[in-house]
Amino acid sequence: MSGYALPDPWTGTLDDLSQIANTLLPQYLPLDRSGRTQDEVNPRLIRHYTTQGLLDPPLKEGRGAVYTRRHLLQLLALRRLMVDGHSAQALQPLLGAQSDAELVALLAGELRLQVKSSNPALDYLDTLRSAPARKAMAAPPPLAAPMFSSAPPAPSASPYTRLTLSPGLELHVSRDARLPRTPAEQDVLIKHLLAALDTLRRKP
Repeated sequence: MSGYALPDPWTGTLDDLSQIANTLLPQYLPLDRSGRTQDEVNPRLIRHYTTQGLLDPPLKEGRGAVYTRRHLLQLLALRRLMVDGHSAQALQPLLGAQSDAELVALLAGELRLQVKSSNPALDYLDTLRSAPARKAMAAPPPLAAPMFSSAPPAPSASPYTRLTLSPGLELHVSRDARLPRTPAEQDVLIKHLLAALDTLRRKP
């Protein structure tokens, strides 16, 4: 993964956790967020999350508290899910139940949690709002890079949009595909694409 990789293993103080989380957060938050300062965490906020049961309690080392890689994963995942509008109350029973591997997959966009709000009426309204949006969802735009060019529009009956990446290489994107939203998710997608191309290269 490009950028700052998740350290493994890792332990540190509360101040260390706050600092490394703020370093890594831009990698795991949506690309379309213009401001970053509001996404930063500080020791006081981390203590608040721990009191709410959103993060595991720190380990004890002598008279001090020690935080581990798991605390870092929980904190990053928490901030990522909060950006999507999920409340702390809705997330409280979920994050502690996830393994470290599941938290990494969540941050990479390879796992999605089924988060339910504590208000059934809000859940119902969200369902009503999202259904028309899914029906009216437009085809994803072409990748905005100088070396890419979009192919002529496919017939309206086709469920895919064709993107020409280079001569002889096309990408077919389903209309309901979940496109990467964060730098980390982009890195994972690129990794899968390169692995698929490498499989073709190795074929006789």
